[in-house]
Amino acid sequence: MKKIKAVLLIAIILFGLVFIFNSLKKSSVPPGVAQPPDLARAPARVYGLIEPAGREVFVCPAISRRVVELFVKEGDTVKQGQRLCDLESSIEQAQVSLSEARAASVQKSLEISMDDLSRTKNLFVKQVDSEFKYTQSQLQNALELKRLKVANCELDVAKAQLEQTVLRSPVDGTIYKFDVRLGESLQAGDSSRIIIGSPDVWVRLSVESFWKDKVKAGAECKVYDSETREYLGTGKVISRTQYMGRRNFRTEDLQERFDTKFQEVVLELKPEKKNIPLGLSVVAEL
Repeated sequence: MKKIKAVLLIAIILFGLVFIFNSLKKSSVPPGVAQPPDLARAPARVYGLIEPAGREVFVCPAISRRVVELFVKEGDTVKQGQRLCDLESSIEQAQVSLSEARAASVQKSLEISMDDLSRTKNLFVKQVDSEFKYTQSQLQNALELKRLKVANCELDVAKAQLEQTVLRSPVDGTIYKFDVRLGESLQAGDSSRIIIGSPDVWVRLSVESFWKDKVKAGAECKVYDSETREYLGTGKVISRTQYMGRRNFRTEDLQERFDTKFQEVVLELKPEKKNIPLGLSVVAEL
């Protein structure tokens, strides 16, 4: 019995020594060079935003004025040049009236000058009036012509200033945002209140440089809401920029490399549902 125990003890000790020896041998071998991941087999998940096809147009007033009349609402379809709203324009209307009166007065003076020139010319031909008087009539008529030209230019300027109080649609499209109310003031250059775009939508993606070879023209993908993972539809690559640039916005991912270069890619979206909001953050799986 004692011999059996001794044999077992010796076997255990030998096994332990072999295990320790092998462990030390493995730990002494330097690690091999890490192999880069095979991006050709990895799925590409690219983030972007929903936009109107052709991108949206921001309508803003050239002057700061109070809104006095509305002609459209959100969701309406508009044509290029269609009236959206009117701003308070009493000053501009008064200026137009004044310019019209000035132009009419100069026009009347020109008619009188032309009549006087015709009469003076006849008298000069008959040698009744002097050449000096005829020359003075010619100069006065030329002066009235210049005054009329200036008056008409002033009238055109006044009408252009009056037109600035009318906001019109610069394109055909759908009104996605119309945050305007009667009586409130719109500030000059405020482009956040009125947004118009095509009723069709697309997706603008920012593709990191190491994915660029996977994004080919005509490639199809699935598009999801980046937050809820709701399926939005299928996308098809219709254009890619010819340059690589740094993205001009930051993400919440603290590990993101801000020096990474991106290529802008546009997807034609075939949505599964209507009324997908503009600016929605999405992810495309290529």
